[in-house]
Parts: sequence; C-alpha cells; structure tokens
Amino acid sequence: MHTINVRVNEEDKRLLESYAKTNNKTISDVIRESIEDIIENEIHLKLYREGMKELKKDSTTYTHDEVLSELGLKKEEL
Repeated sequence: MHTINVRVNEEDKRLLESYAKTNNKTISDVIRESIEDIIENEIHLKLYREGMKELKKDSTTYTHDEVLSELGLKKEEL
C-alpha cells in the first residue's frame, strides 16, 4: 500500500481524530473512505446526468410489468 501525505490545520486534525475515534477507525480509514465516497458519488452523478440527457432525447419509458412482458418473464419468477 502507498502512502500519501495530506496537510491539515489543527482544527481539521482534531475533527479527523475525534471522528475516527468515535467510529473506531484510523484516520487513514476515514480519509480513504471519504475519498472513495466522493469519487463514487461523482460517478453516479455523471451517469445520472447522462441518463437525463438521453431521456430528454427520447422520453419513452416502460413500466416494470411492460419490461417483464417484453422479456417473457413473470413477477413470480423473480
């Protein structure tokens, strides 16, 4: 595993330490998980925006039942 140094002010350091201790995690865990969450949220937001653009181009939508019927499936089979 690699090491990355991050500079924070004293107030942020105390906040990280307090949060980590309260949640029984290391500061590294808190920072890593936070970064992963931010990246994941950015990816989801990008996909959402792309999907909304596509929906504006073609606003045709299908109900769950219509999709199942098209696929030859029944709710009971799921």
